[in-house]
Amino acid sequence: MINPTRRSILKAAGLAPATVAMAQAAAAAVPAVLTFGTPAEHVQAFLKLHVSLAAETVYHLYVGTLEAMVPGREIVNLVSTTTLIRRQVEVRPEGHHISIWEGTVYHRPGESVPLDSFVNPLHGRTVQPFHQREGRGEALWAPEGPRILRNGEWVTINRTGKPFALDWSQAGERIWVSRYSAGVYTNNPLDPVKWPLEFAGRDLFYSEKTTNSGLVREMGDPKVLNASATYAMSVGMLWWPWLLMGQQPGHLVWNTQGAKLSDPDQIPAQTRALIEKVHPMLLARAAPWEGRISLWTEYPKLRKPAT
Repeated sequence: MINPTRRSILKAAGLAPATVAMAQAAAAAVPAVLTFGTPAEHVQAFLKLHVSLAAETVYHLYVGTLEAMVPGREIVNLVSTTTLIRRQVEVRPEGHHISIWEGTVYHRPGESVPLDSFVNPLHGRTVQPFHQREGRGEALWAPEGPRILRNGEWVTINRTGKPFALDWSQAGERIWVSRYSAGVYTNNPLDPVKWPLEFAGRDLFYSEKTTNSGLVREMGDPKVLNASATYAMSVGMLWWPWLLMGQQPGHLVWNTQGAKLSDPDQIPAQTRALIEKVHPMLLARAAPWEGRISLWTEYPKLRKPAT
């Protein structure tokens, strides 16, 4: 019995040799499925996609929207956002140490000017966006998995009781990984008696999903230490204090996406000017700042209760 080959079948179908060659080339171009079998392999792949396996500084630039979800009414797009995150990678004997600083600027859709104020359509009051910054955050990605620095101690973020692993997906030329977290970000530092319009609740609940996406050919190439990548984030959370929503029912949804950059010169000129107007330290040569700050540490110091 003669077993027909792929080539003989294509010839029998009347396809020319060039067509046969093109079909074979297309089949050979299908990327191999990448698999990661150990915690160390998952860690290495994620670092390569999210930041870099080398000691360097990378940036994440993403643009999105801040939307309000209130029971009984349509979803409201409140304002647009541009965020720059700076991640500094140090290669240490115990793993990759990453320092994180970030800043967000609120603006109108399609504009590149920081927004000073706008009328909140949910209640008709004029509000002043608080262009927050956050950091310095610190993470240590060791071969056995990641840890974060909290109150001076390294705390694992793998609470599954199983060896660290990420849920990777692949289709065509792309490979991506999503991470999900939820809980209480921190306790609200505002006194509800003094800050009734700014106080949304004692426990600042959140739900966050982030996705990093890259190219299979780069992720499978051991010579590539810093793979090109896109980034997307969706966060559900309680009202920001500057929205003056008090404890009205509802919550915010922050949808945003962007890309990883190896050089701040890759940031478009208008976007860079927008960021530098509010957060120039993020693009300085030295570390932007020391210590840990956030909207919740700075807001009570820089704002007064609304009346």
